[in-house]
Amino acid sequence: MADIFSDYGYSSVYHRFKTPLYVTGLLDDMEPELLEDFFEHMELSPELFFDEFRFWIQYYAASQNNHS
Repeated sequence: MADIFSDYGYSSVYHRFKTPLYVTGLLDDMEPELLEDFFEHMELSPELFFDEFRFWIQYYAASQNNHS
């Protein structure tokens, strides 16, 4: 997943969130394509907090599941 963050210009965000992502397991079961799609449709502030990222990625994932 680190590569996906980097590909979309969020490598600094990944480095800040590396430990919380590991501890929470937030992306453990997520398909890489969903994260790529998220980054294609969302614009994130480089200063965002982990809780904000978690909210938006979970919101996005839920909205995509409802459209399947």
